[in-house]
Formats: sequence, structure tokens, C-alpha cells
Amino acid sequence: MRRSTLVAATVIFLGGILTPRTTAFAHGRLESSTPAAGSTLATAPSELRLKFTEIPELVFTTLRLVGPSGDSVVLGPIHYSPDSRRAIVAAIRNPLAAGKYTVMWQMAGPDGHPIRDRFVFTLSVAATVLPAPSALTPGISPVPAPGRDAPPEAHHSAVNMPQGADFGVESPLFVFVRWLQFAGLVLVIGAVAFRGLVLDFLRRKQDPDSPMLADAARGAARVAHAAAGVLLLSLVLRLLAQSYAMHGPNDYLIPGRLGMMMRDTLWGWGWLIQAFGIALAGIGFHRAKDGKSGWRLAALGALILAFTPGMAGHASSVPRFRLLAQLADGVHIMGASGWLGSLFMVVAAGLPAAMRLDSHHRGRAIADLVNAFSPTALVFAGVVASTGVFAAWLHLGQVQALWQTQYGKTLLLKLGILSIVAATGAYNWLVVKPRLGKVEGGAKIRRSAMVELAVGVLVIAVTSVLVATPTAMDMQPMND
Repeated sequence: MRRSTLVAATVIFLGGILTPRTTAFAHGRLESSTPAAGSTLATAPSELRLKFTEIPELVFTTLRLVGPSGDSVVLGPIHYSPDSRRAIVAAIRNPLAAGKYTVMWQMAGPDGHPIRDRFVFTLSVAATVLPAPSALTPGISPVPAPGRDAPPEAHHSAVNMPQGADFGVESPLFVFVRWLQFAGLVLVIGAVAFRGLVLDFLRRKQDPDSPMLADAARGAARVAHAAAGVLLLSLVLRLLAQSYAMHGPNDYLIPGRLGMMMRDTLWGWGWLIQAFGIALAGIGFHRAKDGKSGWRLAALGALILAFTPGMAGHASSVPRFRLLAQLADGVHIMGASGWLGSLFMVVAAGLPAAMRLDSHHRGRAIADLVNAFSPTALVFAGVVASTGVFAAWLHLGQVQALWQTQYGKTLLLKLGILSIVAATGAYNWLVVKPRLGKVEGGAKIRRSAMVELAVGVLVIAVTSVLVATPTAMDMQPMND
């Protein structure tokens, strides 16, 4: 209990210190605007034009123009600019009086991470709005959103930007939801790796009909089935948290907005695919825990699940090598899950199955189990390291970003904690493993594995923060 309390407190502490409460904690930024921020105009603008460093999802984009009196100015539908999909345009439909105007905006890129801010401009004299340039130029029309035949309306009315929606991806509760997601993924995928690799190696050392093999497989299926339930809970919480962050506390449960968010964004497609993967894995584990054939279905679900976080993370918003980044992200998750998740299954399913054998076979069975796990752990650790280096190269851009950016500092913290996991694994390999062969060895390997898993919990916690932290490359403009 003391150890669990310490781990939980450390997770909360890390979430607090790694979570700055600023609008900069989001992907992308406003690159330019017309009217420009802080400008003074002698002629009334006919439209608002905002250009971002990444392509905004129109479903997640809102605009509000507030006049000198505090009233909202009527705006037209939001659409992409004809010359750049990184720019959005909304026509101004009301005459404008002289005074100071505030433009309030909210957007999110393909990863669904919201960012909102505001700027002001001043109109020196009262003026009547002129027709929008797009309406005066023959042959040019607004660019519709993908899959639409007409210029799309804003997800919200351009006037009704959500108020008080200060809950974002950096919020501690949102970090906790992502932690649940990653923890569930690690256990679900790790169970498949344990059954397909560790137990397969073990089968070569033991009698194929050994009761330990079937017992360990059923135990892993039971744990993974519960993990799939946790993953399903995190899926529902992610949807509610995303909608709350985008729509505010009053509108986040409106079915139409939830439907548009899932149907018309990459984030939503990732959510739906993850739901499908959870269903497959859950059914497979449910059959496998009763000794029936279900591992292939669970493996298919786990494979699908490994590639879904990349659809709502850094991999979906990189300016180059996007497909390769998403593939590497999925492989990275499989590597981490095959390492830490299968280690959890060794402790939660493999060792208990070995301890249920008669006393003459327990020590040898524990040694065989650890010897079967060790080579797979080394391979998966190598996969984590190689894909992690690729992701760092892709998101940092330069070595200095490691200590000059929040993303780099968080990555260094993750690497530091991960090195402790690696050191614990090396201790198991060099010190504990050679002493196996007796029943007492099971207790030793269990204690050292629990330490490794406890530190792994912290790795997942830091990862939950890292995936929503803006990278150095996020601050650079994309090519149109």
C-alpha cells in the first residue's frame, strides 16, 4: 500500500509540474491575420482572415468578433481561404462603428488539440462593410472542407464561441484520461505479446501439454479483458473531455456536435477505429479467458489499437513524413507494450501459474518463464529505443531543443525515468536471473519486476503529458 501510494503521488506531482497553464501549451499557433493584431484601420475590413502554422479542422474552428459596445458582430460561415488551407476566412456582415474590436478564435489541427486566443484591432472612423474580396473576384470560390460539396458552416455559429472553456489537453484530468488510455493499451497489447511470444518460447522448454501454459494464458486473458474495459472507459472519457475542451461546459453533450466531431475530423476517425479495436480485443479476451479460441481476434484488435493514438497525437500533425511518423508511433507503442505489458503478465499471470505447480517443478518453471521473457524484452526495448530516436529527430529538429523547449525537457525526463526501467531490467538479467531455479527465486524476481513496473507507471504518466506538449517543429510554419 505504501508503494502504491508513493507511485500515485509521484504521478500526480509529475502531472502538476509538467502542466503549464498557458495557451502556448497546444499545437500550432496563429501565424498572421487580416486585420493584423494591434493595427489601426481607416477602412472597415470586409472579412476576417486568420492563418495558422497547421491546417485547422473546420469542425473545431470558431470565430467571434466583439465590437466597441461589447456586442458580437455577425459573421458569415467559416471556410478555407482559396490560396491556403492553413488560412480560414469569415465575412463580416454588419456595418462597423469606430472603436476597438476584439477577435476571439479557437482552432485545433488534425490531432484535435485545441488552442484559443484573442487579438484586437482599431477602426478609426465608422464605415460600412465592403463586399468580401472572394465575392468580387470571378472564378474564385471558398475552399470546402474535405468531403463536402459546399462551403461548410462553422461547427459553432461564428458568433457563439464557447465561453469559459478553459479545460484543455494540458488539464490534469485530461492527462489522467490519457494515462488510462496508455495503461490500457500497454496491458492489452502486452497480453498478446505474452501469449504469442513468451509462452511460445516457454512451450519449447516445457512439455507442450504442461498445465502451466494454459493456466498462464487464461490468467493473461482475464487481466487483458479487464484492461480492455479500462480502455473502453478511457475512450468515453476522452470523447467527453475533447468535447468539453472544444465546446465549453454548456454544449459539450449536444449529440449533433459530438457526431460532427467524430465524423468530420481525423481525431474522430481515430476514436471510432479505437472503439472497433477495443470491441475485437474484448471479445477475443472474453473467449480466451474461458479457454476458448479467441487470441487471434484479440491480436487483431491489439494491432489496430496500437496505431490509433498516432491519429490524435504529434504524428498526425508533423509537417513531413506524416505516414511514416504514424507507423513509427504505432510500432513504438507495440514495443513499449511488448516490454512493460508482457512483464506485467509475467508477474500477474505467469508466476502465479508456476506457483500452482507441485513443489518439485516450481523453481524450474519460474526460471524457464524468465528465460522465455528476457529475449523478447530485449527486442522490444530495442524497438522502443529506435522508434523513440526517430520521433525525437522528427519533432525536435535540433539538439538544442532538448533543453530549450518544454517538449525537450519533458522528453529528457521520460528518458531519465526510462533509464531506471532499463537499469532495473539489467539488474534482473545480471543478478536475479542467474539465481533462479529454486522457489525462492520467484519471490526475488517478483519484487524486482514490481519495481520495474512501478517505474514504468511513471513513464506512462510522463508520456501522457508529452503527447500533448507542443514540439519544436510545431512552432514552425507548414508548407501550403
